[in-house]
Amino acid sequence: MQIRDRLPLRIRTLRRQRNISQQRLAELIDRSVDAVGQFERGVTYPTFETLERLAQALNVPVRDFFEEDGDTDDPERAALLTQVLDIARGLPVADLRVAVQQLEALRARESE
Repeated sequence: MQIRDRLPLRIRTLRRQRNISQQRLAELIDRSVDAVGQFERGVTYPTFETLERLAQALNVPVRDFFEEDGDTDDPERAALLTQVLDIARGLPVADLRVAVQQLEALRARESE
């Protein structure tokens, strides 16, 4: 998935995961609701300053908008990978170890 497709999807997915309306996000980043909608649809793209505000409002590093997750062109897969990463960031180390073990068990099951 190219960045021009991934960026709008990540903005929308993160906003929804946090139960933030477009109106509220617009307020947090000092932009219009129309601008937020355009970012989420890929009609226009945020400036770096706005990306920094989005990252702060959504509580993610700016790099998360750009990193490849090994996702495909499947928007559902991309959204799920974003959600997994978001959840993992909030876990303490001990719980993160358990989560990794569970993911490894699922991967092993798929390769059988």
